[in-house]
Amino acid sequence: MRTSGKLALGAAVLVGAAALTGAGAPGVSPLYYARFSVLTPPGPVEPLPEAFRAIPRLIHARHKVRRGEDVRSLASAYGTDIRSLQSTNSNEFIFMTRGGYIRVHNGKGLLYEVSVTGETLNGIARRYCAKGRDLKAFKTEIVEDNGLPPSALLVGHKFAKGDRVYLPSVYLDLDTYRMPLRSFGRISSSFGMRYHPVLKRRIFHKGCDIPMPIGTPVYPSRSGTVVFSGWKGGYGNTVEVRHKDGSMCRYGHLSEVEVKAGETVQKSRTLLGKVGSTGMSTGPHLHFEIITPSGKSVNPLAKIGKK
Repeated sequence: MRTSGKLALGAAVLVGAAALTGAGAPGVSPLYYARFSVLTPPGPVEPLPEAFRAIPRLIHARHKVRRGEDVRSLASAYGTDIRSLQSTNSNEFIFMTRGGYIRVHNGKGLLYEVSVTGETLNGIARRYCAKGRDLKAFKTEIVEDNGLPPSALLVGHKFAKGDRVYLPSVYLDLDTYRMPLRSFGRISSSFGMRYHPVLKRRIFHKGCDIPMPIGTPVYPSRSGTVVFSGWKGGYGNTVEVRHKDGSMCRYGHLSEVEVKAGETVQKSRTLLGKVGSTGMSTGPHLHFEIITPSGKSVNPLAKIGKK
C-alpha cells in the first residue's frame, strides 16, 4: 500500500484492512474498527493509538493535541519515536498548543510530503540518502515499505503533489539557525570591519544589521534558553539566547522585550521582542549576532541553515 495523497484516508484504509483480516489491538472493540468500513456508519474521527501499535504496516493520521499531551507521550502512544514526529512535522515541538494538529504515524523515520507534482523516487532517495548508506538498498526499502510496485526501481517513478512517502530511518536535523525575522529586505551593515556611523571610526562589527520598521516581531534564530533580557549598553534593549551546544545568539536595539532570563524559547515561534532603535543606533534595525561556545563572534549569514 502506498502512503500517498492518492490514499487520502491514510490510516483509515489500513485500519479498515486490519478489521477485515482480523488484526486488532487487545481490548479494542471490533465496533471501533468497523467504523472504517464503507459498509458502516462513521464512528470516531481519529484512529486510536492502539491501532497504530497493533498493525504492522505503516499508517498515519492527523492528531488533535489535547491538554497535557507532549511529543514524548504522543510518540509512545503511536508506537514511533520523537525524532520521527519532529521530522515529519518539521517542528521541534518544544511547546505544543492545545487544539493544534500534528501528523502522526507508526514508523521510525520521515513521512515526506511531496510538494511538487513530478518528484521522482530517484530524486527523493538521493536527497535523503545518508552518507555511507547504500543508495540502491535505500530505494529498495522505500519501495517495499510504501507498497510501490517493483517496477518503480526500474522506471522513473513519479509522485503527485500531496503524496506521502515513508523514508525509513531518515531524520531531519531541525536544530539549525534561521533568520530571526519572518521576512526582510536587506542587510544594512554586514559582519566585519566597517565605519561606525556613531563613533565615526572604523571598528569591527560583530553581527549584521537588518533594517526593519519599529515594532517588527523578532523570533529566535534557534531554540534555547534566555540568559539575558534587558538593557545592554550600546546594544540597547537586548535578548541573548543560549543553545544546547553552548553557542549564543544576541538580538539588539529592540524597542521592547517579551521574554525573561530563564525562559525556554522555540525557534521561529517564541516572540523575543520587537525591532527598535535603542542604544547606539541611528535608525530602527535589528542587530543579530552569533557567538560560539568559546566566545568568538561569527558571520550570522554564513550560519543560516547550519549549526
